[in-house]
Amino acid sequence: MCKRYGPAGQFLKLFTPDLQIATARNEARAYLGSAPSLEVIAEGYGWQTAIVWLCIQIENLNNFTGVREKMPVARQKDLAALILAEYPNLKASEILLFFHRLKCGRYGRFYGMVDALFITSSLLQFTEQRHTELIRYKEEQARFEKEAAPPADTGKYVTREEYLEQKRLKEKSNG
Repeated sequence: MCKRYGPAGQFLKLFTPDLQIATARNEARAYLGSAPSLEVIAEGYGWQTAIVWLCIQIENLNNFTGVREKMPVARQKDLAALILAEYPNLKASEILLFFHRLKCGRYGRFYGMVDALFITSSLLQFTEQRHTELIRYKEEQARFEKEAAPPADTGKYVTREEYLEQKRLKEKSNG
């Protein structure tokens, strides 16, 4: 992690909530790209850094919503720990995509307060969609790679001399 993204502080500055929109614009990259998973972030920078990063995403959502009652910091930490424990294989890019979709109202809306249970229920829906979308993107990628592959080797080769002889005979017959 440190080799790729620098120290933990640099990682936190790089994967800010500001990336949510850019991530949403390229969903395939969010799913298929090389962003680290929550588990890798926790292993590389420690559990606390992963919790802090998730709390930054949650606080951004907290500030985004127009509800009166915001989620307190202690509940944000609990929610972040729960997400890290339940979804360690989600990539940072996928978490950014999830929060973007949540803010867009794709899973419903908050009523009166930012609710941790609503967020976890929405995350469950996201992971179900993720599974379907991953299959679709991988099928598209395989189809593209198949179309871009060179034609199969037929094993029919001619020497340079044979080619020149065929060319000479063709020119002779045309000319």
